[in-house]
Amino acid sequence: MIDVSQLTLHFGDRPMFDSVSFFIGSEDRIGLVGRNGAGKSTLLKVLAGLQAFDGGAVGRPKELTIGYLPQQMDHDLSLSPRQVAELAFSEARMLEGSLARIEEELQHATEEDRQMELATMLAHAHERLNVLGAADHGPMIDQTLQGLGFVGDDLDRPLAELSGGWRMRTELARILLMRPDLLLLDEPTNHLDLPAIQWLEDMLRDYPAALVLISHDKTFLDNLTSRTIEVAGGRLIDRKASWSKFVELRKEERAQQATAAKEQQRYVEHTQELINKFRAKKNKAAFAQSLITKLEKLERIEVDDEDLRKMLVRFPPAPHSGKVILEVRDVSKSYGEKNIFRHAELTIGKGEHLALVGANGTGKSTLIRMITGEEPFEGEIKLGHNVLVGYYAQDMPERMDPSLTVLATAEDAASEESRGRVRAMLGAFLFSGDDVDKKVKVLSGGERARLALCCMLLRPLNFLLLDEPTHHLDIQSKDVLKEALRSYDGTFLMVSHDRDFLHGLTDRLLELDSGRIRDQHLDILELIEQRKTMQASGTGASQQVSGGPKKRSNSDYHDRKEREKERKRVQNLVQRLEKKMADLEKEERTLQGQVMTSGASPDEVEKGYLRMGQLAQQIAVTMEEWEEAAARLEAIEEGIDD
Repeated sequence: MIDVSQLTLHFGDRPMFDSVSFFIGSEDRIGLVGRNGAGKSTLLKVLAGLQAFDGGAVGRPKELTIGYLPQQMDHDLSLSPRQVAELAFSEARMLEGSLARIEEELQHATEEDRQMELATMLAHAHERLNVLGAADHGPMIDQTLQGLGFVGDDLDRPLAELSGGWRMRTELARILLMRPDLLLLDEPTNHLDLPAIQWLEDMLRDYPAALVLISHDKTFLDNLTSRTIEVAGGRLIDRKASWSKFVELRKEERAQQATAAKEQQRYVEHTQELINKFRAKKNKAAFAQSLITKLEKLERIEVDDEDLRKMLVRFPPAPHSGKVILEVRDVSKSYGEKNIFRHAELTIGKGEHLALVGANGTGKSTLIRMITGEEPFEGEIKLGHNVLVGYYAQDMPERMDPSLTVLATAEDAASEESRGRVRAMLGAFLFSGDDVDKKVKVLSGGERARLALCCMLLRPLNFLLLDEPTHHLDIQSKDVLKEALRSYDGTFLMVSHDRDFLHGLTDRLLELDSGRIRDQHLDILELIEQRKTMQASGTGASQQVSGGPKKRSNSDYHDRKEREKERKRVQNLVQRLEKKMADLEKEERTLQGQVMTSGASPDEVEKGYLRMGQLAQQIAVTMEEWEEAAARLEAIEEGIDD
């Protein structure tokens, strides 16, 4: 498909690529990895034909179609998501318009070569139209946009009313609907929530196109790619392996190289001893010269350099605080007619490591801003005794003053006690030497994210509010941050859609849904698997009730009466399950308050947490039963309406 040969590209004096070559086949699924600034996005632009280069060649078939998603782009803000998605079928409309012309010309063509050419063109047009599914693209558009999180009227709102993240989702939908031969995706999950990431992953797993993917989500890479190309120091390291296997493979390769290099060095030293021994003897001079020639021709084994530079993140000990860090009592929040929270309740205890999860629009970032005081609300949000809050906002890298230097930004954020170690902290976050004198405005997204994290550590804190802290970090930096948070003795509440980052990091998850905050004493991977099972169960139940030919209500009074009786029975079941769930959650909130009071004994605390674990399991089971019953009720009501 694409043949890259001896590609050379320089940015000023910096060699971005130095005579690199590789080939992308029609079935390749490639993960493009490397540190921030290594040149991954630049290489993707070269493949897309949007970036000039200094030397070499990039060969593409003339008929190759490419779908390229950059990290940022300009949008026509007057269009709606549906209208943007419709643009994917402009090729189909063009092909449809040319079919009649080709068929007419084929009827009148007399030369055999021209007939063959036209027949090939006609076959290609029909084949491409079949791939695009242009005959019935309305449902395809709705399904794709809904899979990426758009609901209801949002499909027809102008992009001017949507955030940058939602605008990028519309572009991703357009590219997927194009059905190109090659997908080039630069951080496609950056603006997606967990349900949308899961949907995209499922979509791409069987997508009929070659794929080159840039992502810092290890789980996403492992599930979608079978080949990894690392961009490092102007060269490419290309292996037939997914990311996790690639990492292990590279460790083994470097170990083998190191062993071979040692053996070779021993050989060189022994040979040099023989040369020194025999070169002065006339009868051995020729032998010594042959050894010299061998050494000169010997191809030296080099051990690949491993980029060992990484952030050195270690949160300082958290200042002492009370047992209760945060209390949310009877909190409601709405935007116009849209309710985000309705009488929400939450208690966070000292030392807890929590994450907010849920679809976009359920209020995760809103809750964080409500806690910091940036967002008004109804009800009460109360911080505990001596709680010192540190806040990392989604747009924190953009909030920094672009005219200040790295050093000045850190000094402004530091407490009096920390001023003496500002330079040392910057060094730990990979800002050393002249880097500290760079203006914030020239920093990359990853560098700004590292600087924002560094500024947080320059003040004493015991409650961290982190809203997508990994967005601009490369894989190595995310791993370092995860380890630092895992060993942090303070409390944190985090929003993240990165499954690998959250896995094994939190004590419990707070799932936001339908205006409620639901406690889940599960790991993120367990929660995702549970939700998949519940969705499949709900779908199955719905199909079971609604499957088969439906009887007309006006032709069989007795049948309709039985179905109405069944509807009432299931409706009562739904109501009983809703009450049971409310009672369980009320008991859970009460227990949380009791175990976190200063007067609770160790035995009471232990029993309380044991009961809370039992309650969490009962709530999960009850929720699953409720979803099945609700699906049955919906199917029955649809049957009665028919």
